[in-house]
Amino acid sequence: MSFKEKLIWLQGKKVAVCDTDKIRVAEITAFLQRYGIDVIWMKTAKEMLVDLESRRYSTHRVFFAVFVSADLAQDLSKPWTEVIKVNPSILKAPLILTGSAQQMNDSVDLINAGYFSHCLINPISAHEMLRVLRRLNRWSAMRGDTTPSATLVN
Repeated sequence: MSFKEKLIWLQGKKVAVCDTDKIRVAEITAFLQRYGIDVIWMKTAKEMLVDLESRRYSTHRVFFAVFVSADLAQDLSKPWTEVIKVNPSILKAPLILTGSAQQMNDSVDLINAGYFSHCLINPISAHEMLRVLRRLNRWSAMRGDTTPSATLVN
């Protein structure tokens, strides 16, 4: 059984990529789409905040995982904390922080708060991306309701 066949359970899952760099988003999107993953791009903190606010009281997990650039994570740290206080179930979707080594050092407070399940240094290698996908196994996916009937259409 090939590695791609082992990841067949990812097909149809939704992943959000929150990043301002169009080229990096295109690379991540192309990589994830090889495994049948639907990718939603949020390019500004405003778009992320609108999406976050729309899920403030939701109990359904919409995204299988969310890749967040360090700069956008810093911009949304305060609203994120407020929404989590109201609805801690949002934390069921794994957050993956992406950025340069310097940005990771600057985001140590967010990392130590425990919001991010993984941290990836840019440029993200295929090996690192596959390592994260392997860790987000199908049993973890079962923890939240990511079925199409539970997913909200944006």
